[in-house]
Parts: sequence; C-alpha cells; structure tokens
Amino acid sequence: EAIGQFGETSFEYKLDGARIQVHKVADDVRVYSRTLRDVTIAVPEVVDIVRAMPSREIVLDGEAIVLRPDGTPRPFQDTMRRFGRRLDVDSLRQQLPLTPFFFDLLAVDGRDALDEPQSARFAMLQEVVPAPLVVPHATEVTGATARAFLEGALARGHEGVMAKSRGAPYAAGNRGSAWLKVKAV
Repeated sequence: EAIGQFGETSFEYKLDGARIQVHKVADDVRVYSRTLRDVTIAVPEVVDIVRAMPSREIVLDGEAIVLRPDGTPRPFQDTMRRFGRRLDVDSLRQQLPLTPFFFDLLAVDGRDALDEPQSARFAMLQEVVPAPLVVPHATEVTGATARAFLEGALARGHEGVMAKSRGAPYAAGNRGSAWLKVKAV
C-alpha cells in the first residue's frame, strides 16, 4: 500500500528508541529530544560519536536505543532510563549504552537540506555518517522485497518499518503524509 501511495518509496527499520536531533558546530555538540528538550548531558556517547564525524557543522535526525550484545533492542523503558538523567550518567552509560541510528540529515557544512527530497537527504546522510550508524534501510523495493524487509526488521526485534516517500521534503516534528509506520498487528 505504501508503494502504491508514494511511488518511489524507501523502507527503514522502525526502532523503538528515543527520537533525537543532534546539532554539531565544530566541537560543540547538542542533543535534543522529540520535544526539543536539551538532553545532551544524559547521552555522552552520542555526543562523542557525532563529535568524531568529519563534518564541521551538521544537523541529524535519528533514534537512540539501548541494544543487547547481539544487536537486538532492549525494552523501550531501558532506553528511556537514559534520558532526563543528570546524575549517575557514567554508571548508566556502562549498564545501558546507547547507540544512535540516523535516518535524516537537515544540514551539513553550510548546506541546508530541508527542502531537498528524502532521497537526496538520505544520500547526503550516507556520505557523512558512518554506515553502522545509518538506520538499516532499503530502496527500490517491490511488494515482495518490502515484505521481506519488514519480516527481517521484526525478526531482529524491532517494531516494524517506516515507509517514506523518496520525493518528500523534510517535515519537522511529525510523519505527516510522507511517512507511514508499518507494524505487526
């Protein structure tokens, strides 16, 4: 149905993590929640990862999630224990390390990407973010490959997939009509 609605469609794992938006200018990295609350102090590993990226300026959209050693997600509540914490951050970082996965790029090194189509933003994302930190995704899919991708996401313990119109510009704060969440009933 998503392919029929969007035409050119990408599929990404739907992670049951905490939505983050990360802003980097030189060595200053700030991390914000879905509601744009500054959570930088609670997520030092995300700060370290983005600080190490070669881009001088970057704005990324993604999810932070606590994973088990085998790469499957821990319960959502474990991820949320990391947010809003100002005390015991180092101890929790050892117990519940966060992994960021990025699915969108809003700006990089002076180039605003908000009005670019999703396909161009994602290509730019892949150029500047290390591959293990890019959300698992599939493009140029058919109904059969989309179903297989969904089944793979579910088998790895994720919620499902996001189907996205590859031609859509960025829409702040919500999925709008250019994204569809596909989950098991």
